[in-house]
Amino acid sequence: MTCSRIEFVLPVGTKNTSNVREHHQVRAKRAKGQRQATELLWPGWTGPVLLVVRLTRMSPRLLDEDDNLPIALKSVRDEVARQLRVDDSSPLVRWKYAQAQGEASVLVELSWGEDALAAAVRAQDAVAPPPPPVALAPQVRTVRAPRKAKVPAPKATKASPAKSWADLVTPAYRKGGVP
Repeated sequence: MTCSRIEFVLPVGTKNTSNVREHHQVRAKRAKGQRQATELLWPGWTGPVLLVVRLTRMSPRLLDEDDNLPIALKSVRDEVARQLRVDDSSPLVRWKYAQAQGEASVLVELSWGEDALAAAVRAQDAVAPPPPPVALAPQVRTVRAPRKAKVPAPKATKASPAKSWADLVTPAYRKGGVP
């Protein structure tokens, strides 16, 4: 039996972006910083494909664990998945989230084999297995009917410009006008 585990700490703060009203460039800059920190501190990994990744958010305040905690750690999760060369929704990786109070940082733990974290997840899956992946229905492209050309509205008739002073005085100048 082998015990395999990698841990490293990212010195980044996280925010619940679902409740923050901020400019999109500010949000993008924060996400980019989290991804760059993850990439710089990535220790490398050559283990088997089935593993458990636990992301522990350290912060002075705690978040709601069901909704807000995964959202706050989304950028870190995306970069860890990119470094593992898998999609973050892949069934080969099980994502677990935790949080604790302390200085702002994120602890990333990768566990596989007979490690305690991986064994605990396998035991939990034996009691209540996760739902099977749902196959996406094939997308059917609907063909739109070609647009009909717009028929321009009839233009209002205007009186033609007067050619002489006599036209201005006579009723012939006003087409359909009062004599």
